[in-house]
Amino acid sequence: MKEKKKHWKDYVKVVLTKLPIFIFCVVFISGYSHFYGTENSIVGVILLMGLLMLMKADFGYGAKASAILIPVTFVGIGFLALLADRGLWWGLLCHVAALVWVLALVRYDSGHTLYLPFVMGYVMFVGYPVVGSAAESRILSLVVVGSAIGLIHFLLNRKVPRRHRLREMWKPFSLKESWARWAITLGCTLTATLFFGVAIGFPKTMWMGLSVLSLLTPLEDEVRKRQWLRIPATILGCLVFFALFGILIPPNYQSMVVLMAGFMSMFINSYFIKTIYNSFSALVTATLFMPTEDAIGLRIIGNVAGAIIAVAATYLFAWIWRHTVSEEESMEAEA
Repeated sequence: MKEKKKHWKDYVKVVLTKLPIFIFCVVFISGYSHFYGTENSIVGVILLMGLLMLMKADFGYGAKASAILIPVTFVGIGFLALLADRGLWWGLLCHVAALVWVLALVRYDSGHTLYLPFVMGYVMFVGYPVVGSAAESRILSLVVVGSAIGLIHFLLNRKVPRRHRLREMWKPFSLKESWARWAITLGCTLTATLFFGVAIGFPKTMWMGLSVLSLLTPLEDEVRKRQWLRIPATILGCLVFFALFGILIPPNYQSMVVLMAGFMSMFINSYFIKTIYNSFSALVTATLFMPTEDAIGLRIIGNVAGAIIAVAATYLFAWIWRHTVSEEESMEAEA
């Protein structure tokens, strides 16, 4: 049976459906930056992501417990990110604490996506350190907006039945569980990446970490595909940025292009195209603080390094799990 061709009215309907959401996003980020400072605008992006992903999320613990856990987690990763900036070993402790908490929090998430605003948020908070009044504003915003997200979550989910008690968050796990294997793989790899990046003095360790986070997805079917696409898409995104902002688009029109690209990104489903856009978007921000050539070079190096680490971790932990799980099964059989 042939698929019915879409009429132009169908496309207009889709655009009009997305437009109010886009306007809300722009107003949210603009309002956040006004109240909490432009140096914290990346936190506004993470909180917006948290609002959109968590307002109807099911953590499995019941609406009341989840509504409290959301702001507690946002504030917790905010504090840990600030502490991580004190030094290499402080950073290591903070990375471990943040990732253990978040990955335990989302262990009963059947959709395998609720870790994203928290883990991505932590990596970005570490990547954009602030001090003094800016740090106070950041924590205040996490308290205020995080609590608002928790309240909205409670109101929308108060009738959803609880599947697990809160204390089950720390229940012992088995390596037979795919979630446990993925969580350990991601937690260890991301911690090592952030530690290694700071240890060698790489200026954009955050980009290495985000590359690892993107490639070590819990969706096993996606892992191989993403590993092949990440580096070519990153390079292409850098070329698009250089062509548009370095050659074609005059400075007076660049903010309009960024806004249009942001709206168009709402229609992207392809990982390859999304990675191109993410590279473009990251460079828009990075070039505010460094020369374009440096930003492009660091973006490519950071993503290549992150991809190599993620691929190596995939094979290393697959080997570990094969031996560990088989030993666990043998011990159970003997018992």
